Amino acid sequence: MDVCVKELRIRNYKCYESVDINLNESNLLLGVNNVGKTSLLEALELCFIQYKRINEDFVFVKQNEILSKDKIIILDVLIESEDEDFNDKWFDLFGELIFNENDKQYVGIRTTIKYNYIKGDYEIERKGMNNWPESSKVESFENFSTQRVTKNLLEAFPIFYLDAKRDIVSEMGDKFSYFGKLVKDIKLSDEDLENMERHLNEINDNIVENSEVLKHLSSSLNEISQVLDSGEGSVQINPVSRRIKDLNQGMEIRFTDKNSESFSIANQGMGTRSWATFLTLSAYIKSKTSEMNIEEAAFHPILLLEEPEAHLHPQAQRKIYNQMNNLQGQKIISTHSPIIASQANIDEIIHVYKKDDHSNINHILVDHLTKSEIRKIKEEVFKTRGDVLFADVLILCEGETEDQVLPLFFKEYFGCEPFELGVNILSVGGFGKYKPFLRVAKDLDIDLFILSDGEKNVVRDLKKHYREIYRIEDDDVIGKRVKFLPEENDFEKYLINEGYVVELLKVIDVIEGTDNYLNLFIQNKNGTKKKRQATEKVCSKCNQKIFDAPIRDYNGEKGFQEALLDYLSGKKTEYSSLIGDTILERNNKTKIPKIIQDLFFEISKIKHLPVTPLFQSHEEEQV
Repeated sequence: MDVCVKELRIRNYKCYESVDINLNESNLLLGVNNVGKTSLLEALELCFIQYKRINEDFVFVKQNEILSKDKIIILDVLIESEDEDFNDKWFDLFGELIFNENDKQYVGIRTTIKYNYIKGDYEIERKGMNNWPESSKVESFENFSTQRVTKNLLEAFPIFYLDAKRDIVSEMGDKFSYFGKLVKDIKLSDEDLENMERHLNEINDNIVENSEVLKHLSSSLNEISQVLDSGEGSVQINPVSRRIKDLNQGMEIRFTDKNSESFSIANQGMGTRSWATFLTLSAYIKSKTSEMNIEEAAFHPILLLEEPEAHLHPQAQRKIYNQMNNLQGQKIISTHSPIIASQANIDEIIHVYKKDDHSNINHILVDHLTKSEIRKIKEEVFKTRGDVLFADVLILCEGETEDQVLPLFFKEYFGCEPFELGVNILSVGGFGKYKPFLRVAKDLDIDLFILSDGEKNVVRDLKKHYREIYRIEDDDVIGKRVKFLPEENDFEKYLINEGYVVELLKVIDVIEGTDNYLNLFIQNKNGTKKKRQATEKVCSKCNQKIFDAPIRDYNGEKGFQEALLDYLSGKKTEYSSLIGDTILERNNKTKIPKIIQDLFFEISKIKHLPVTPLFQSHEEEQV
C-alpha cells in the first residue's frame, strides 16, 4: 500500500464518548453483540463518504444526560505515507494538506457533525489538519488548513461496506450493488456489440416463430395498436434480451459441484450466497484497482466487512479469511468467530467492549512481549481457547477436575450457566501455562479470577507472573482474585481434607460398577511397586537424581487416603465428570466447597451479580 489510514479518533459518536484506534493494513474487531463494532465501522465510513443523513441518534449521550444541540461529533483520521514521503500521485492529490512529523509525511482530516439551527438538521463538515494533536487536545484543536478537502480526495478512499445481511440473490437485482456495477458495462467493442445483438435478434425471432404459444400471444398483443391508435406500432415478445446492456437484468448464476447437476444460486444455502457476495465485491475491487492503476490515479480502497463467518462452516471460515487478506486495500473486519480470530496476527486484534455507559477499545500490547511470549499467546490462547477473547469474566484453573466441576458449582451459586453472564471457565492444562492468559486478560480488560493448586512452586511462580503483569505487590489484593488451595493441596487432596470422601468413594463405585471398590483396589495394590520416580538422592558419578520405584503402603488412615489419591490420579477423565454432580446432592451449603464459594463471592462482589438464596448468608458472612 502507498498510504494507510493509521489512526481513527472518535468523539461523541453513538456509543463512543472518546476513543483512539490505531489501524493496520488488516484489522479484526472482536467483541460480543451490541458493544459498538458496527458503530466503529460506520464512523470510519463517515470520514470518507460525501453525504449521509444524520440525526440526533448519532450523538453520544451519557446515562441521564439531556442532549444539547450544541454537542458536536468529531471524527479524525490520520493518513500516513508508506515511505517517508508520499509518492507523486498522492502528493499531487493532498497538496498543502500534508504536514511533517518525525521526518515522515502525514495528512489529517477532521469530520465534524453539528446541528445547523438555520436548516434545522445536522450537517457534515470536513477540514484538513495542520498537525496531529495529543489525544487530550482533540476537542480544543483549532489549527486547520485553508485548503479544502476535495471530492477527488474522498473518492481516492472508496469505502466498500458489506453488512452481515448480504445475499448475492438480492445483489443481482440491485443495479447499485457491486454485482450490478460490475455487469452493467461488460466492455465489448462496437463491432462485437453489433454482431452479438444481431444474433440475439435472430434468436428471439426464431423462438417466437417456432413457438405456437408465443406466436399466438404476439398476434393477440398486437391488437393493442388498434385500441391506442398507434399507427404502424407493434408489440414484440422478447424471450431473450435483444440488447447486451439489458442482459444483466435476467442474468443468472448457477452452481455445479463434481457430483451433481447445476442449480441456480437462488437455490443454494445462505452460506454459499453470502460467500458469493463477498467474492463479487472482491472482483469489483480488483477491477477498480486495475482501472486506477492504468490511469495512475491515487486509490486506496477500504473494506469494511461484518461477520464474514455468517452461515459458513469452520473450514470455509478459514478460507474466506485468507481471501479477505489477499484483497488489495485496508481491511477492517468485525467477527464473533474464534476460528477467524485464531488466524489473525495479534497486533491486528482490536477488542471492543462496553465500559459503564460507553464503548471502549483495547488491544494486546505486543511491543512489550518477546517473540516467544507472542507465540505462546497465539498457540495457547488464540488457536485453542479463542472464545476467551469474547469473555467478560475469565476463571482459570489448573486441572481437568476443576474444569469439569466449576461450571456446575457456578450454576448452583448464581442460578444460571456461566456463559449467560459472560463468564468463561477453562483449564490452562498445568500450572506453568497461566502467563499467556494473564497477559490477554490484562490487556483486554477482562476480569480474571484463578483457582490454583497450592504447592509451593505453583504459588511462587503464579504470584510472580501476576505481579509482573498486573503490577500489584500486595498479597491481600492478589488473594481476592487468586485462590490457592490450602496446605499445599491439589484439588483431590483438598476434597479429601474438606470431608468429601464419601462422595469420592461413591463416584469410584459408579465408575467400576461395584460397591466398595477401593477396598478391592487396596487389596490388589498394597505392597506393590509404583512407577519409577525421581528421589532426592543424587548419583555421585553423573550428578543426576536417582530414580526409584517406591512400594505402595496403603495401611491405616493415611494409607487409605493415599490409595484414594492413587486411584483418582489414574481415572481423571471418568471421575472428574461425575464428582461435581455427586457433591451437589448434599442439601446444605457444603454442596459447594468453601474455597470455591469464596472465589464466587469475589466475583459477585466485583461484578454485582445476584446469588441463589442458599448462599446469600455466605455473602453476608464475607461482608
